Amino acid sequence: MTAAGARRPFRPRRWALLLALAALLLVASDLFLPAGPFPPDERRVILIQPGQSLRQIGEELRRVGLLRGTLGFQLLARAMRLDRSLKAGQYAFRLGITVPALLRALAHGMHGLNLVTLPEGLTVSETALLLSNRLGVPKQAFDSLAVDRAFLDSLGIAAPSLEGYLAPDSYEFLPGTSAELALRTLVRRQLEVLRRAGAGLDSLPLGLTLHQVLTLASIVEAEAQVDDERPRIARVYLNRLERGMRLQADPTVAYARGMTPRSRLLLSHLRTVSPFNTYLVEGLPPGPICSPGAESIVAVLNATPGARDLYFVARGDGRHYFAATYEEHLANIRLARAQRAAQAAADSAAAAPPAPPDSVPPA
Repeated sequence: MTAAGARRPFRPRRWALLLALAALLLVASDLFLPAGPFPPDERRVILIQPGQSLRQIGEELRRVGLLRGTLGFQLLARAMRLDRSLKAGQYAFRLGITVPALLRALAHGMHGLNLVTLPEGLTVSETALLLSNRLGVPKQAFDSLAVDRAFLDSLGIAAPSLEGYLAPDSYEFLPGTSAELALRTLVRRQLEVLRRAGAGLDSLPLGLTLHQVLTLASIVEAEAQVDDERPRIARVYLNRLERGMRLQADPTVAYARGMTPRSRLLLSHLRTVSPFNTYLVEGLPPGPICSPGAESIVAVLNATPGARDLYFVARGDGRHYFAATYEEHLANIRLARAQRAAQAAADSAAAAPPAPPDSVPPA
């Protein structure tokens, strides 16, 4: 056989070395060039939830474009003994950050955060304004997402907007956090509050859906000023629903008119034509009128047992008088008016300047 026709011997060791070298280069590329050789000058925000596994964290990093694959991330985390040290929180990383640097940052924990506190009873528009001011993101970004059908579907919300689904609480966000991430965080918190409040219950009051529970809780939130009255106010509305009475809740009228739920109303306002005007329509309004806190949600699910109240009127000091009959209610109204008038007179007298002293005749 000629030299030209001779076959070179198969050398498996050489091929194994080549394959090992290719695998090593591939892993090194994933670890040190996770977004490619020339990534754009962008930052991506990621939220690590408490209790997430190393694999779940890797998947989230891959989803936002910080990793191409998760295997190298998981292997290196274990090799660096950081797989159990990654801290929950919100982070902003530039595209192209190496996996070792990513792991060290996640083990170190978040920093440079803005504390954003959302009080109970805010509407979705008020929440959007507060988030916009604190995070430096245009309010329109929040307003648009709050009614975006695809975004609502991704959260599992069948309602037409996020009204009521943005949990009041204190949140730590990085400046510039996207509207999508911020709203997802708030909604997840509210859904978790609903889940925990309903855990262990055989059924919901009057067969309400969770959306209806949230709707009624938002009315309770707008009416109550002291926590110990929330379950009793909830019972009033549940009793009315059970009897087929209209709720006649002033905050729903205020919401229908584009006012904040606790705004003062005129009698003419009660004639506002709207599905949210519970003076004109029966049953619950089509959705929440504000974001209720956990106390109001729990109050609806654990309304005062046995209470037959159908009416309540504000006393003027943050509390209410309750009544089971309309006659008792009218008497309570007269009592509350008398007390408010007496308090106004007392406040007026306290604010008045002191009378001048009697003149003394000259000696």
